[in-house]
Amino acid sequence: MKKLFYILSILFMFSCQKAIEFDLPTTNPTLVIEATVENDIPPRVIITKSQGYFDPFDTVSLINMFVTDAEVYLNDGVNNFKLNFEISLVNGLPLPVYTYRKIVGEFGKNYTLNVYHNGDTLTARAKIPQPIEMDSLWFEAYEALDSLGFIWANFEDPDTVGNCYRWFAQRINSYTYNYDPPFDNVKGTMKDRRPLAPIGSSTDDKLFNGLKFDFAFPRGEDGAAEGPDDEGDEEAFFKRGDTVLVKSTSTTYPVYLYVRAMENAAVSNGSIFSSPGNLPYNVEGDGIGIFYGYGSTYDTLICE
Repeated sequence: MKKLFYILSILFMFSCQKAIEFDLPTTNPTLVIEATVENDIPPRVIITKSQGYFDPFDTVSLINMFVTDAEVYLNDGVNNFKLNFEISLVNGLPLPVYTYRKIVGEFGKNYTLNVYHNGDTLTARAKIPQPIEMDSLWFEAYEALDSLGFIWANFEDPDTVGNCYRWFAQRINSYTYNYDPPFDNVKGTMKDRRPLAPIGSSTDDKLFNGLKFDFAFPRGEDGAAEGPDDEGDEEAFFKRGDTVLVKSTSTTYPVYLYVRAMENAAVSNGSIFSSPGNLPYNVEGDGIGIFYGYGSTYDTLICE
């Protein structure tokens, strides 16, 4: 009798279900800027529009996210340049960008970015600090792994509080063999299509101001194009025989804060214990975004 009662109760609960319809709140798109000034490289500005959480995400909506009719100006403290719109390769992908190829970033200069679009005005500032070069670089195998390891560097921080850094690395050699599908055609292709920054790539000098020390950094991953060695035993490691272009940059405290918050958000994404919050953007006005300023130096290392 009890079993029959339970069955009837369950049937009753399901029979009482009612479809509820409700309207999701709509939000107006916000302009989002990602801009970079770097020594010896033309400026680059990408402008998109934010999307609602429940908005469709497909090829059409992705194309419509990009803003292609803004007026963009870059001031270097002396001259005011209007940036041109073009389709350019960014991290290996053709994307709509604003740039001006007749100028490149210069050490020590302060830059002001102004963007105008449909009555909205956005302003951001960035500086290209003088970079601090690494004294030496070397490859060191990790514990019992004979062919896999990290890149080590010797570095001396100036005795001035407030220096901020970020490191990148790009394997510029090619794969010498194929992996299991879907990576069964990578032989002969370059391992990394751009310099990659691992999690924890950005730091200030509060803990090592004025010190000389050795440190190691792992290999970063390209979130837009996962490689055959981004999982399994080779994940985060460089490999003996790799030729690595190491990019060492000096940057500013606002950029350091943004990168640190972005990396923390990436690590804790999906965690119920993560704390929601806005990223510390340095774009002001009718939108959000980040204006990076990098003073960069480059070294090449063969992992032996």
